[in-house]
Amino acid sequence: MAALVLFGSGAWWLFQHVRADASGRAVERAFELSVQLAAQAADGNEALTDPLRNWPLVEIDRTGRTIAATGGTQDLANLTELLPPPPLPPSPRRTTASPQQHTVHVGAVDEHDRERFHEPDGTLKPPPSSDTSPEQQALLAHRQAHEMAHRTMTVFATAVHAPARVCDRPTEPDGSCRSTLYVFTLTDGVDQATAPLHTPLTIAAPLAALLVAAVAWATARRSLRPVEAIRQEVAEITDTSLDRRVPVPDARDHVRRLALTTNTTLDRLESAVERQRRFVADASHELRSPIAALRYELETALAHPDTIDPHQALRDALAATRRIDTLTEDLLLLARPDQPAAHSLVDLAGLAGELVHEYQHRGHPVALHSSPDQAPVRGDGAQLHRLLRNLLDNAVRHARTAVVLDITDNGRTHTVSIHNDGTPLTPDECERIFERFTRLDEARARDTGGSGLGLAIARDIAVRHHGTLTAHSDHPHPGTTFTLTLPHPHDTAP
Repeated sequence: MAALVLFGSGAWWLFQHVRADASGRAVERAFELSVQLAAQAADGNEALTDPLRNWPLVEIDRTGRTIAATGGTQDLANLTELLPPPPLPPSPRRTTASPQQHTVHVGAVDEHDRERFHEPDGTLKPPPSSDTSPEQQALLAHRQAHEMAHRTMTVFATAVHAPARVCDRPTEPDGSCRSTLYVFTLTDGVDQATAPLHTPLTIAAPLAALLVAAVAWATARRSLRPVEAIRQEVAEITDTSLDRRVPVPDARDHVRRLALTTNTTLDRLESAVERQRRFVADASHELRSPIAALRYELETALAHPDTIDPHQALRDALAATRRIDTLTEDLLLLARPDQPAAHSLVDLAGLAGELVHEYQHRGHPVALHSSPDQAPVRGDGAQLHRLLRNLLDNAVRHARTAVVLDITDNGRTHTVSIHNDGTPLTPDECERIFERFTRLDEARARDTGGSGLGLAIARDIAVRHHGTLTAHSDHPHPGTTFTLTLPHPHDTAP
């Protein structure tokens, strides 16, 4: 449809352009002829005619007499009544005025001598082979009258003033003649110019549109074939076949980029599902131990009520229940979507100072080495408090003698460093410890070694606050350093 509209509009524009050009030339010729013939009429010449073509014209004097009529105007009915009024006469020093352009709707043909020009069946007699004889000229004029009948035509009216010395039929007291020369614009030249274009354009535009549509359809079908292959492959991928990938075409185009993007998305989806499965399996495994311990304490108390201290059994059951509750809270925090943290202002230096004071009163060797008066960050105070607590718990658990906490500010970020002088980590372990349920010392009891979720939760909170959390063991002092970096409030404004 677009091609049909485009080619149809082009064909229409070309047709109208050629028609307008031919019409413009005809109007220009009629104007020039009006000037020439008006000059002849002013010289007293009554035999006015176009030297090249039998141009339609009529000259009428001021009394209404028809002085000259050629080109079929003599056979038009009531022509003088349809013509525009005479223009203003020329200036006294001139014999002709400038032609004035008008529009005239020509009437019917005068058929008072019908048998002379028509066949018995009513059709016009064929055009003469030559126009030498008066009869042939009359037939040609009658045919021209039929071509002009009932059409709107452009006509040039020129006022003529013939001096008395050349005037045969005076209209003025001084013996001069005043008349109006009407020259019509021929339309057969316009028709001749556009006729050869009508049929070719009428046929060519639909054929061109059909050809373009066929080529576009074939090209689109060929171009969309890889898209269909991608669609079929994606439709067959389920949660049990996430390892499948869509075919990537060789052509470096948008379809190839679509296939690569789809495969990248499937890679992320497969990784996410795999992490979820591992998370469920690890969570089930971690919950199994405290639940089994709780069940053992309760079954033992029921089976041997005389040999079991009920208060101790309740304390052990409560400890197992607390461990299950803590582990469940950690799992729920990690299972939540990565929603952005709250956008309230939190003083990181204040949180760190409170935690250092708390750990010192609990007998843990934690020291605040350096800290600014304030270290404001934008986020959730409870989550940031838990992040620092998890880092301190891990540092205290692995430290030999002391834990040192530093807070620095470089103008764009706040950096919290927590160093413990315990056994340093290897480069591989510096990243692996942030994975869920990771324990580097598998021989250590779960009650003393934790659930393996503290550092994973700490990094998750750091990411939610647009920060980073890393570990390294290249500190000048022996041990491991955890580095937390959070942006200034103006860099995380809501």
